[in-house]
Amino acid sequence: MRASDIVKQLARVLPKYADDFTDNFAIVSITRQGTTATATTVEPHNLEQGKQVNIKGAQNPIAFSLVRSGIEATLTTSQDHDFTENAGMSVIIDEASDPVLNGTFELLRVPNRRTLKIKVADAGPVSAAGLILNGSNYFNSFGGLVMVTGVPSETSFEYTVRDTLYTESRGQAFACSEPRVTAAIDMEKMIAAYTKQPQKSAWLFVVLGNAIASKSRGIDIDATDNIQRGNYFNQRLIQDVNIYVIYPTSQEIAGRTARDRCEELLNPICKSVLGAKFPSLVESRNNPLMITGHGAQDYSNAYYVHNYAFEATLQLGPSDIYVPEEDVAFRDITLQNSFNTGSGVMLTDIDLDDQPL
Repeated sequence: MRASDIVKQLARVLPKYADDFTDNFAIVSITRQGTTATATTVEPHNLEQGKQVNIKGAQNPIAFSLVRSGIEATLTTSQDHDFTENAGMSVIIDEASDPVLNGTFELLRVPNRRTLKIKVADAGPVSAAGLILNGSNYFNSFGGLVMVTGVPSETSFEYTVRDTLYTESRGQAFACSEPRVTAAIDMEKMIAAYTKQPQKSAWLFVVLGNAIASKSRGIDIDATDNIQRGNYFNQRLIQDVNIYVIYPTSQEIAGRTARDRCEELLNPICKSVLGAKFPSLVESRNNPLMITGHGAQDYSNAYYVHNYAFEATLQLGPSDIYVPEEDVAFRDITLQNSFNTGSGVMLTDIDLDDQPL
């Protein structure tokens, strides 16, 4: 298991749920031409080509036509939507040809990828057109973690999207700068790296603990419990993963505010990594991360450190053990035996070929 894989997961998902680890700035508009989206910001964004930025709140509209019968309206979309029946989802409509249809509506049924049925008032227009704001999936939207491909000006930047999107995004969009999420070898190096940073906001560090072989309760050591070569090899490693959050506390009394905020961050961090599987360097039959606890780790007048502890079990199998080279030909046996008394020697020379040379 690599810390870099966990860092990538946190950098991609965590800004969706918490703003503590990014610097956010408002986006005026996002327009698309081909596969290039151009975001215009209110203030200078200080982004460079090749940097990552997480975009939130940018909706990809889907055009629709509507036919109403009583309290049920059937919407036919111009492209595939991403609504799922019986998932507690609602439909947000904007720029409808009749303003009475703008708003949030209950989703009743999903006949197919281009049709929706919603609940409306038994009044108003029997037909209309407009835009659905929340019908796109994560991979077909203006938002998410993107790479900056161009910087036309200090208040605009470009990134790549699909050419199936609407020509302009809707909703109040924000850009979250490259997350302050990284990894360290241990807590000492983590603190040293943090104190050298000028940032006033929180940092998050991933620190891998030692992987320890699991033991059964009825034995003393693992070697007595393993089925050896010739049978199916089976052993597990327990990998500790620690996620540390560091908050500046120079303006606080006893770190109370930072401690309370870390309690609130438990949910966003769990939603980012809990249950996620990460590539393993063993047989890749690893289990997802599971949380084992969290709490205060360290405190000084300058900072507060909170630890979220996770574990994953890594399965070792036949592909992880040494296997002798059994394809080497075994043709002859030559032995030389001495006796306890005397100087005589007994020689044995056996040719195993079916037809001796």
